[in-house]
Amino acid sequence: NNNNNNAGRMGFGDRKLSPTKVIYIGNLQFDVKEDDLLEEFKAFGPVMSTRIIIDARGLSKGFGYVEFETVEQATTAIEASHNAVLRGRRMNVQYVHRPTGITGPNEPSKTLFIGNLSFDMCDADFDKLFTDVPGCVDVRIAMDRATGQPRGFAHADFVDIDSAIKAKDKLAGVEVFGRRLRIDYS
Repeated sequence: NNNNNNAGRMGFGDRKLSPTKVIYIGNLQFDVKEDDLLEEFKAFGPVMSTRIIIDARGLSKGFGYVEFETVEQATTAIEASHNAVLRGRRMNVQYVHRPTGITGPNEPSKTLFIGNLSFDMCDADFDKLFTDVPGCVDVRIAMDRATGQPRGFAHADFVDIDSAIKAKDKLAGVEVFGRRLRIDYS
């Protein structure tokens, strides 16, 4: 798409992105904050929310999202802001592939995703968490290769799908170190 009208921009291979109220903003300076996105995009209509994506250390990953009241406002923002410069960098602005928070749960499988884990959790805490969860054969804690620190999520493998379904039900709503676990099939 070589013209300046970026509504319906191509992305994620050659699939056309469907218009949504939420837009993706990439190639941001790492010091750009959510308030900066609000200031940059409020001219296109009421901004419902802004979000900068951060890593496990709390540092920006260089991209974020802005949600507008209407798809039309999002489209106007994309048309005006794609390739515009913010703090010396050209922004990549487009519709999101899957609007955040609107996706449904995954199909049941033998592996559970366990998210929103405290970085303070150790092996003993995982042992305690899975003591009363039958059928668990392995738990893999995701680690950052560069720092060796946990990334805040893990995967648990079960002997069969029935065991994973029961474990998901048992772990739903559980809090560890004051954080409610996010559980889904992987």
